[in-house]
Amino acid sequence: MKQISLDLIGVTGFSALMAGLYLQFGLSVALMSGGSLLLIFALAASRRS
Repeated sequence: MKQISLDLIGVTGFSALMAGLYLQFGLSVALMSGGSLLLIFALAASRRS
């Protein structure tokens, strides 16, 4: 249960960050930065396993 709540908090924070970037700079910048952050997160998560 603790892991699920931490995942939900992380997804909520990431969504808020991407919404802010979208409102400030537009869709292309939000998608590029979001994809980059998700790629970095995936690499870090696979390295821990």
